[in-house]
Amino acid sequence: MPWKPVYKNKKECKTERTLVLLLGGSIYDDSAGVQIIQRRRRGDERFRTKKDVYLEEHLWQRDFHAITDYFERTNATIWRCVPTRLHSSRNEAFNLINEFFQLDTNDNKGERKTFVLYWCGHGLNNTGNWGFSYGGEITCHDIINAWRSRPIANEYNNISSLTIIADTCFSGAWIDELKAEQIPRLAYQAGCRADESAYVVDDGNIPRSLLMRKFIIEQKYPIGWYLWLCTDQHPMHLCDYAEIEHGQDFSAGQRRTLVYGGPYYFFTVDQHWTTNGKMSTKEHKTELNKLAKYGVFIDNL
Repeated sequence: MPWKPVYKNKKECKTERTLVLLLGGSIYDDSAGVQIIQRRRRGDERFRTKKDVYLEEHLWQRDFHAITDYFERTNATIWRCVPTRLHSSRNEAFNLINEFFQLDTNDNKGERKTFVLYWCGHGLNNTGNWGFSYGGEITCHDIINAWRSRPIANEYNNISSLTIIADTCFSGAWIDELKAEQIPRLAYQAGCRADESAYVVDDGNIPRSLLMRKFIIEQKYPIGWYLWLCTDQHPMHLCDYAEIEHGQDFSAGQRRTLVYGGPYYFFTVDQHWTTNGKMSTKEHKTELNKLAKYGVFIDNL
């Protein structure tokens, strides 16, 4: 998996705590122009039958169960999990985020806390802001202001970290804003660049979100490699307190970062690796297994 714990000292681990808020947003937002009807009009993707909607809800519920299970197996505490559903409210989500950050108090002095905020709803074009069925949107500055308003934000002994996973379209747009704010101990993983979409692909009982599939599949499913189906999606990250790892087996254009306050790996993909069609089956398998050790994105076979 691309994220791995980095604290090996057992005494130090006792002072570590990771809290997670998982938010799924809505299946369709108002900007999608999707209508729920009894029968689909052939060839028009703007229309969904009730059967389509029920299936979509079921698949997102399944995916969120896998995502929750993933974080729990990293010894994180799931504070709340609100899976993707048909409708979502901006105010409900933002109230949860504010309440989540208010947990950062001095009740357990010396405890190092990492707050993980995972968003898998809609991302709005040009901004990467989080879209909802109603109530407006959540902006990058909304999150920043909420984080800076937590109880011990301005205290000298504040050692808490914030990790944001924006598994959503156009999420790379927030990186420049977050850089400008210079927030200490912040890590941000975007599912794609500012001008790209984040995809879901239904290919079995694993999360269909390609970003979370990469996280989970390497840990839970014993296969040596996997196929990255969308070559026009390039995850990217921001973290100013991390150490970049280098290795001869890294594919060109790919970097992996060790995030000390996380404590997980984040990654950026500038270029997808493409297999050589002239390889023999044996050579092909050997090359894929070597690349899989580093979470390489493979775009075709």
